[in-house]
Amino acid sequence: MGKVIFASIGIVLPVVLSYLAAGHLPGTTFPVIALGATAFSLMALNLLLATRAPGLDRLFGGLDQIYFTHKWLGILALVCAFLHQQIKISTDGKEVMQTLSLLAVDVAEVAFPILVVLVLISFFKRLPKVPFEIPYGIWRWSHRLLGVVFAALAFHQFFVKAPFDNNVLLATHLNAMAVIGLASFGWTIGAPLMRRRTYRVAAVTKHPAATIVDLEPVGRGIDVRPGSFAFVSFSAKGLGEPHPFTVSEVRPNGGIQFSIRGLGDFTRRLRDALLVGDTARVEGCYGRFDYRRGGARQVWTAAGIGITPFLAWADSLPDSGSPEICLAYCVRTEAEAVGLERLRRAAERVPGFTFRLHQSETEGRFDAARLAALVPFDITTASFWFCGPAPLREALRKGLKGLGKTPRSIHFERFEFR
Repeated sequence: MGKVIFASIGIVLPVVLSYLAAGHLPGTTFPVIALGATAFSLMALNLLLATRAPGLDRLFGGLDQIYFTHKWLGILALVCAFLHQQIKISTDGKEVMQTLSLLAVDVAEVAFPILVVLVLISFFKRLPKVPFEIPYGIWRWSHRLLGVVFAALAFHQFFVKAPFDNNVLLATHLNAMAVIGLASFGWTIGAPLMRRRTYRVAAVTKHPAATIVDLEPVGRGIDVRPGSFAFVSFSAKGLGEPHPFTVSEVRPNGGIQFSIRGLGDFTRRLRDALLVGDTARVEGCYGRFDYRRGGARQVWTAAGIGITPFLAWADSLPDSGSPEICLAYCVRTEAEAVGLERLRRAAERVPGFTFRLHQSETEGRFDAARLAALVPFDITTASFWFCGPAPLREALRKGLKGLGKTPRSIHFERFEFR
């Protein structure tokens, strides 16, 4: 629903209003105006998506869907802006000479190449065929600067004078987009500071496959659901940039746990730099990954550190009345399994909850056939919940389809935020 609404506001509406304003004119006037209005509208809506405002995740079906939409709306906005800048508008000899209008054109000329660089940084976190990843801090600040570029383009759209009588509806729409974009940019800068809660690092456990961090709230904590995730930063040197992590345990006293695998500079640095007593700032929780929407039979499948949401889920299962669930956990060796004892205790405590561990080093490659063999009921009657590498997810989905064992429904979150 969210994608349809945003496509209507960001693409269909500016094109229609541009046609009403300039569709009767010859030459390139209409396409140039339509491309510019579309690019500006998409940028404004993208800034709105970046706010992570309450309710947006429900509209889009999860924060991961918001980020997925945000990424591709940004690319589409860049394409429209590029075409708008390259195609020359038909003036029929009418040149606009007002000072502010000329300044607005100059501002756009400067803002456009900056926009190109910032969007490319956002899109290509890794350079093709080069073992280099753009640091998260640079990526994050490139997003912040996009708001400044939008402010410059808002000045452009407000003061530039087209060589035709402007349509009041188009002007109203673009002014509304300017207000939405600028307000969203301000909200993005200030709101996280108000939404963050303070925690104290209570324990740091260096598991072979992850760094397990236990946090205790200092005052009021966040509202957290099993399987959700939060943005976390720490007071330790080099750990001040907020990063998203799935909550692996929710405690009755408000304490929370994160099981963090060392996949990047931040997470590898965290393993050695984080100490008991350090301060953590937590914002959340986010996500729509919730097994309670899954029906009476469910298959949970985790690979590696993808076990984290299922750990919290298993802890939250009631002693009676829970769905019939089989959790298949794929790791290279048993030593790399996180939360193994917790899962075994849940299997003993909860009737209908079955836990299967697959060790690829001794049992071979994990695929759809092995998954089907592990599950004690017909997968076609169950909902399928997955957390792990995207290539494995797609291989399992296609493999189950090839076996004629397509699940009743498939649920996952991308957990890819740049």
